[in-house]
Amino acid sequence: MRTLLTILALTFLTWTAKGQFQFEKYTAIKYKSFNDWKTYDKTEKEKKVHSTLTIPNFFDNGDTLTIQLTSFTDHWEDNSIIRVFRNKTETQKIFENMAFEPTSLDTLRIADINGDGLQDIKIISAYMGNGTAALNIRVIYFFQLPDNSFKKISFADKMSENRQERDFDGDGNFEIITMNLIGHEDHSYWLFNIFNYRNGGLVNVNSKDNYPIMIQFLYRYNYEVTNKISRDKMKTFALTLPDDYDAK
Repeated sequence: MRTLLTILALTFLTWTAKGQFQFEKYTAIKYKSFNDWKTYDKTEKEKKVHSTLTIPNFFDNGDTLTIQLTSFTDHWEDNSIIRVFRNKTETQKIFENMAFEPTSLDTLRIADINGDGLQDIKIISAYMGNGTAALNIRVIYFFQLPDNSFKKISFADKMSENRQERDFDGDGNFEIITMNLIGHEDHSYWLFNIFNYRNGGLVNVNSKDNYPIMIQFLYRYNYEVTNKISRDKMKTFALTLPDDYDAK
């Protein structure tokens, strides 16, 4: 995310800058990164703002991929549009209930996340809140299908910077790690679940490594899985799907 968002987030979660979480021992995915978002502000005449990024040679035959995110000032939080172009031809149009504020858009990342030999896309867009709400973001994945179209998966999450996917079991299908802030018995905890992309959607795979795990929220560095809650009790907080999950 942009510098301002990161500073706000680290004010409350400086532990993200140091140390290591349990899942960080596993192999991290490697991305190709693109940051050259172009903003076309048409609010005065058309009541909309476009954010566009083009990736040359994305497809195996050398075709270009362009992602265009459009939000509307008269319904800013609802029904934004994601358009996908191959060369200059629009191939997909997807609605997303997220205001794409140009300053809140993170790096666009490309990698084969699910191990099928096709390049996938990851976009993070921030909600621009204050305090711990500064960590509120929407993660949007575009999983490439054999016909070169995309399956869009998105959900609400919390992070101050990109959380890399990890390969917990070496199968090439990288696990997606989500983080939620929850309360239990007068304490707050960070809750981590893990998911795989399979058959067109996310599937909880906590059983791969005795997840979910919970880490107590403290105003200091803390990476330790809490001993205040049993692992069996932690399992009662497992998520079937990430918060505000959407698949199109």
